[in-house]
Amino acid sequence: IDGGAAFGFPETPEEAAQAGLVSGKDNIIDRSIQDAYIHAIRRAKNFIYIENQSFLGSCFGWKADDIKPEDIGALHLIPKELSLKTVSKIEAGERFTVYVVVPMWPEGIPDSGSVQAILNWPRRTMEMMYTDIAEALQAKGLEDNPQDYLTFFCLGNRETKQQTGEYQPEQQQEPDINYFRAQLA
Repeated sequence: IDGGAAFGFPETPEEAAQAGLVSGKDNIIDRSIQDAYIHAIRRAKNFIYIENQSFLGSCFGWKADDIKPEDIGALHLIPKELSLKTVSKIEAGERFTVYVVVPMWPEGIPDSGSVQAILNWPRRTMEMMYTDIAEALQAKGLEDNPQDYLTFFCLGNRETKQQTGEYQPEQQQEPDINYFRAQLA
């Protein structure tokens, strides 16, 4: 969250520091969500389960084959923290798995140029994470599959398209459950 997204943020770097915020490039940033994620990641013992609308970041670790990662600006640390946590568990000889649930497609037309560009960043993030894990496995002399340590899932509903154009779920919701009542509201 930055000063452009919220009302009442401090105006100066000094005020930001007093409020526990970070400033840079004339922008005040609240990193409390990232810091909470990092704290939880570092304390995890056996696994991490995370759901995120768009999973990308740690662009400083991306392969720079045809881009300048620093121009992307996806600098937050969560993906790198996840891969480093996994690497530390591999080095310690401990079992650990990261489960990440993301949408199949971002908003928009899947084959449009803008959506394909957006999908490129999560791909690079995943590639960076799998590379970290594969290198740790190789250094440890293990032949395990990196996907045993880091897995990505996309949830979906199986529905059939009706003649009206609406989609119908395979099973009807029970009338007394909260989801059904919420749809009626």
